[in-house]
Amino acid sequence: TQRADTITNTTTTPGTTTTNQGRRRTHSHDEGYDKIASNMDRFVAMLLLLGVLVTLILMILALFAVAPVMCSCLLSLIYTVYLFMAYEESGVHHAQEFENRFWTIFALLLSTALFFARDSPLAFGRDNPSTGFVGVVIASYVMHLWDRHTHRLALSRQTKLRRSSSFAHGSNTQNVPAEKQLERIEECLRDIDQLLIPSTINNFINERFVLRNEREILNIFLDCDAVALNHLVNHVKLGLLIYKIKDHHNFAGQHRTQLIQLLAVDRLPALTVISRVIVLHALQMLKLRAN
Repeated sequence: TQRADTITNTTTTPGTTTTNQGRRRTHSHDEGYDKIASNMDRFVAMLLLLGVLVTLILMILALFAVAPVMCSCLLSLIYTVYLFMAYEESGVHHAQEFENRFWTIFALLLSTALFFARDSPLAFGRDNPSTGFVGVVIASYVMHLWDRHTHRLALSRQTKLRRSSSFAHGSNTQNVPAEKQLERIEECLRDIDQLLIPSTINNFINERFVLRNEREILNIFLDCDAVALNHLVNHVKLGLLIYKIKDHHNFAGQHRTQLIQLLAVDRLPALTVISRVIVLHALQMLKLRAN
C-alpha cells in the first residue's frame, strides 16, 4: 500500500506542476496584455490631444488671417481671464467689489472690440458711433448687474444650522423687541441696497442717507442684549449686511470695520456657538483679508 501511494504521488506531482506553470504563464500573459492595452490607450489619448491642439492652432491662424484685430483682442482678454483665475492671491481677489469691477471692465473691453474693431462681424459702431457707445455702456452695465445679482444671492443664502433648545427658549422671552429690531435692520438694508444703482454711486449721491442707516444698524447691534443679539445674527442676512455696509474712506466712516470688530471681537463672548459659526461663515463668503 505504501508503494502504491508513493507511485500515485509521483505520478500526480508532474501534472500538478504542469498545471501551475500553465496558470503562471496565463497570468503573466494577461499582465502583459494589460500593459500593452494601457500603453495603447495612452498613445491614442496623446494622438487625440495632439490632433485637438493642431486643429485649434490651425483655427486660430485661420481666424487671424481673416480678422487679425479681433482675434488679438480676444486672445488678450482670454489671457487676462486666465491670469485672473490662476492667481487668487492677487489684489483683485481681496474684495468682492474689486472682482465686480474686473468683470465690468472685461465686459467693456470685449464689447468695445466687438462693436468697433474693423474686422469684427458686429462692428456697427464704426458706422454709427453713438449706437456703438450705447451698446458698450449697456453691455458693461448688464455684466455689472449680473455679477452683483449672483453675489447677492450667494450672500443671502443662510446656513442651515439648528438652534439649540436653550437659545430657542431664551429667544421666546424677548421675541417682540428682537423682531422689531430685526425688521428695522432689514428696512435699513433695503434702503442701502439699491438693485439698479452701484453702491459707489449710491454712496456718493445719498451720502447722509446711507451713513445714517449704517449707523442705525451699528447701534442696534451695539445696544441689544445677548439674547436679542443671537436672535439677530441667526435671522438676518449677515453676509449681505456686512457686504453692503462700506468703509467710507472719504467720509471717515469705517462702518464695515466697526461692524466686524463689534461681532467678531467686542461682543464675541455674548454669541453662542451657532452664532459664532454664522459670523465666521459670513466673513469667509466676503473674501476679506485677514489683516
